[in-house]
Amino acid sequence: MSKLVRRLVTPFLAVAMAFAFAGTASAVAPGSTAHATVVSDAGEGFATGNLTDAAPPAKGEAKKTKAAWSYHITASCAGMEAPIRQGANFWGEANETPSSGTPVECTGGYVQGCGDATNVVGCNWGQGQRIMLSTMVSDFALLAAHEFGHNWYGHSDPGCANWGSAYEVMRPTMC
Repeated sequence: MSKLVRRLVTPFLAVAMAFAFAGTASAVAPGSTAHATVVSDAGEGFATGNLTDAAPPAKGEAKKTKAAWSYHITASCAGMEAPIRQGANFWGEANETPSSGTPVECTGGYVQGCGDATNVVGCNWGQGQRIMLSTMVSDFALLAAHEFGHNWYGHSDPGCANWGSAYEVMRPTMC
């Protein structure tokens, strides 16, 4: 009798646990404006934060020049200014200032506090209120371009970000 019970209960418990953990891994606190996207089918890579519900650029769309906007690079990014400028300039009309506009900060590890995901390497809080970039990625300028892009756009379809178009820059994984 106990073998029969184990045979019936074990698969049920395994399925129940799988559903329980799958639901909690993607849960976002009610009212939360920040969440990070993790892509499991993009191969090896790092997740980027997504803090806007804005639509991604159209597939294949080239970058569009945006109205003048500003940012400033904080001391935590010393030595990384050139790739940050390259990323900002991808969107056009960027104006670097000494202390106004979107603050851009850098960290040598993962970005903390960007939703519920782990291993996040970039985050844009409040569509340009604050940007944090991790120096762990191989193409730091691409990460900067991606995070600046969240001033206007959400993530494109799952996959690895690349310089091909605005749509490709906004892919959610840095590979």
